[in-house]
Amino acid sequence: MKKSTSGDNSDFSALDNVPHPARRLLRHYKHCGAPVKFSTPPWTRHQLQRALSRGPHKSAHEYQDYLAEEFSDMINKGQWVVLPFSSVRHLPGLRISPPGVIPQRDRRPRWIVDYSWWDVNANTLPLAAMESMQFGHALDRILREILLANPAFGPVHLIKLDISDGFYRIALAVDDIPKLGVAFPTPTGDDPLKNSPPIFSTATETIADLTNARLRTITHPPPHHLDDLAEHIASQPPSPPLPSVNLSTAPRDPSLPAPAAPLAYADVYVDDFVGAAQRSPPGTLGMDNRRRVRRLLLHAVDDVFRPLSPGDDPARREPVSMKKLAAGDCLWGTIKQVLGWIIDSVDMTISLPPHRAARLLEVLDSFPPTQKRTSPNRWHAALGELRSMALALTGARNIFSSMQNALTTAQSKNRIALGKGVHDALNNFRWMHENISTRPTRIAKLIPLPPVATGHHDASGKGAGGIWFPGSQLTPRVGYTSSAPLVWRHEWPPHITSRLVTDTNPSGCITNSDLELAGGLLHLDALVQSFDIRERTVLSQGDNLSTTFWERKGSTSTASAPAYLLRLFGIHQHVHRYIPRFDYISGASNHVADSLSRNFHLPWPDLLSSLSAFLPQSAGCQVSTPLTADRFRGDLSAAQATVLAGVSPGRATSNATAWSKWIAFTGELGVNPFLEAFQDKVPFLQIFAGRVYSGELADRENPVKSRSAEDYVRHIAQTFLNMGAQDPRLDAAFHIDFRLQRTLRAWKQSDPAPLCVKPVPVPVIRHIAASATSALASPTYQAASDMIILAFFFLLRPGKYTDNDGDPFRLENVQLFIGDTRLPILSAPEEEWSPR
Repeated sequence: MKKSTSGDNSDFSALDNVPHPARRLLRHYKHCGAPVKFSTPPWTRHQLQRALSRGPHKSAHEYQDYLAEEFSDMINKGQWVVLPFSSVRHLPGLRISPPGVIPQRDRRPRWIVDYSWWDVNANTLPLAAMESMQFGHALDRILREILLANPAFGPVHLIKLDISDGFYRIALAVDDIPKLGVAFPTPTGDDPLKNSPPIFSTATETIADLTNARLRTITHPPPHHLDDLAEHIASQPPSPPLPSVNLSTAPRDPSLPAPAAPLAYADVYVDDFVGAAQRSPPGTLGMDNRRRVRRLLLHAVDDVFRPLSPGDDPARREPVSMKKLAAGDCLWGTIKQVLGWIIDSVDMTISLPPHRAARLLEVLDSFPPTQKRTSPNRWHAALGELRSMALALTGARNIFSSMQNALTTAQSKNRIALGKGVHDALNNFRWMHENISTRPTRIAKLIPLPPVATGHHDASGKGAGGIWFPGSQLTPRVGYTSSAPLVWRHEWPPHITSRLVTDTNPSGCITNSDLELAGGLLHLDALVQSFDIRERTVLSQGDNLSTTFWERKGSTSTASAPAYLLRLFGIHQHVHRYIPRFDYISGASNHVADSLSRNFHLPWPDLLSSLSAFLPQSAGCQVSTPLTADRFRGDLSAAQATVLAGVSPGRATSNATAWSKWIAFTGELGVNPFLEAFQDKVPFLQIFAGRVYSGELADRENPVKSRSAEDYVRHIAQTFLNMGAQDPRLDAAFHIDFRLQRTLRAWKQSDPAPLCVKPVPVPVIRHIAASATSALASPTYQAASDMIILAFFFLLRPGKYTDNDGDPFRLENVQLFIGDTRLPILSAPEEEWSPR
C-alpha cells in the first residue's frame, strides 16, 4: 500500500557528498524509515474503540473544509492515506490520536496531531538522536555571531530559507505507520510526536554543519539555479517597518574580537535556516561573500534532500520552499523577522514584532489586579506566552518564581490563586512592556561575553560584603578608578537580624541563604554605582550553593523572600543594562568577602590592613560607600530638574499653572492637595475639570475645549507621580476611570472643529511641483522637490499640524531603504546607494 501511494523514491539524496558523523544514521532513515517503538503493549480493541469514539478535538470539526483541502494535497503527495476504521482495525500496533487546528495570524490555519492525549508521546521510546536538537539556542547563536562580527566590514545581512513539507521529508518505518493513526473528522493540543523533532533535526542540523564547514574552505562555489532566482526577485520593503529609535549606546566592548574576514554563518531552527553574512571588502575580486553563503547553503540542502528531477511525481516539491523564496526570504537585508523576532543589524537591536508586543499587553490585561483566581489552562497558556517573549525583556527570566509557584501550590485542580506576589510580577511585566514598546533591546544586553569585572561576595548574620576586581577597560564613575579593587560592606539593620533563623530563634522567617541572595544583589549594585557596566558582562561569585543556583536559574520554587529578591535582580539588570554571570567559590577561598561581612567593629583602615595579605600590594583598595542622605537629596533634586529640562517651556508653564489652580481649588475645599485622606479621588478631579472647562479655573477665565481640560487633569496626575504618589485618575485595573472618560467624551462631542495651521501655503507646493516638471529641472532638483512634497504631507498628519507641542520631526528620524536593507545614512559606502 505504501509503494502504491508514495512510491519507492526517498526524499533523501544519495548522501555521498555528506562527510558528516550523521551520514550513517541518515542512510538508515533513507532505507528503513524513522522508527516508532513503544514501552507499552499494543492497544486492545476497547482502547481503539474508546479513542475512535472520542474522535478529533473540537477545533478539527470547526475547520472540516480546511482539513479536507489540506489532506487532499497531502494524499496526492503520498504523505497520508485516509481509510475507514473497518479497513485498518486489524493492523498490528494501531493507535489513534485526535487532530486539532490552530488559527494563525495572517496565515492559513495549522493542523496538528495531539499525540499527548492518549499518551502516545509518553509511551514512545526515545530512539532518535536527541543530541541533534540544537535549535533551542539557535537565536542566541545567531545574535552572538552578529555581535562578534567585525563592524569594519559593515552591517551583517540576513536571509531565511525554509524546508517545504518539513517532517514529511523523512518517511516512517513501514511497520510503524499504524502507530500514528489519526481520527479524521467526518460530517455527522499541540504536541508533535516527541521523536519527530530530533529525527528531522538530524537532517537539518547536518545541512547547517555542512554549510559552515564549507564556508571555511570553499571560496567560489558553483552556481545554483535557486540562487539565481533569489538574486533577481524584486526587493520588498521591510515588514513590519521599525519605528525610528534613538538609542543611547555604550561603546563597543573592547573584549570583542575583530575578525580578519567578513562574517559567513548558517544556523537552523528545525526547518528554518538563517544565513548571516557581511559584504566582501571593497576591491575584493570574485564572488560577493553574501552570495557565497547562500549558494553553499542551497547546495548543502541538495546534498541531504534531493532536488526535483524529471521523473518525480508532479505533486513533489523542491526541498526549499519556493513560496517563501518568492516572498523574498532569500533576499539579503539588515532588517529581518527571524524566528519570531525583528533583528536590526544596523542598530544592533532585537524587538518583538508589533503583533507580538500587542499580544503581550493583551495577555497582561487579561489578569487585572483585582482578579484573585483563574483556571489552570489559562494560566499555563499565559506563562507559555510570557516565557516565549521574555528574551527581548532583559531581566524578565527573574520574574517568574511567584507565577510558577502559583501552579505548584494550587489548592484545587480547577483554580489557580493569584496572590500579591503574582500581581507584582505581572506589574513588572507591564513596566517592561512600556519600555520595549518604544525602545528595542540592544543585542549587546543579551549575549554574555568574557567578564570585564570579577567579584566575590559573602553574607553573615551581621551583614554582607564583597570585593570586585575591575578590568582596565571599564569606565569608572567620578571618584573611582579601574586600577584598584573595589570593596564594600553593609550591616543588616535590627529588623532583619531579629528575624533570622538561628538556634536561639527557630521561629524566624529569614534564612542565611536569603541573606546571601540579598548580599549578591548589593554586590552588583556596588559595582553599578562605581563603574559604567552597560552592555558588559560581569561575574559574581559566592560561597552559598543555594544562592548560586537561584542566581543562575533566575527562579526559585517558593514564593518567599528569594522570589522577591530575584525579581529585584531582574529589575536591576533591566535598568542598568548589564549581563550578570554567577559562579561558586569555596568558603576557604572567600576570606576577604567573609571578613567584610562580619568585622563591622573595625573601621575601614584597620579592616583593610588586616586583609593586606590577601589584596594586591601595589594598587591598594577603594571603598564603595552608600550615598549619604544629603547626596541623595541633591541627586533627587538634579533628577527632578532634568525631568523639567526635558519638558518644553510652554509645557512647563502649563504644568505650573495647572498645579497652582489645583492648590487654590483644594485650599478652598480645605483638603490636602494630594487627597491623602480620600480613597476615591476621581470626584475631585471631575469637579476641577468641570470648573476648568467652564472657564472658572482656566488660565484666562474663558471657557476652554475638552483637550485643555484634559491637559489640566493630566498635569495634576503628573505632579502626583513626580512626588511619589499614585496617579489619581486610575482605577483598580490601572485604567483611566470610566467617569473621567465619559465626562471628557461628552465635552469632545460639543467642541467646535479645530483651527488647522498648515506648515507652508499650498501655492508654494504647487509652484515646486510645477518647476520640477519643467524641462530645465535637474534630477537633483526633482529629487529635492519630491522630498519637500513628501515632507509637507507628512506634517499634515493628524496631531502634527495643529498648534500643539507634539514631538518635532528631526533628521535623525529619517530612514532610507533599498528593498529590506536599511542604509546607514552617515556610514554606508557609495556602492550601496545604487539599486542592484
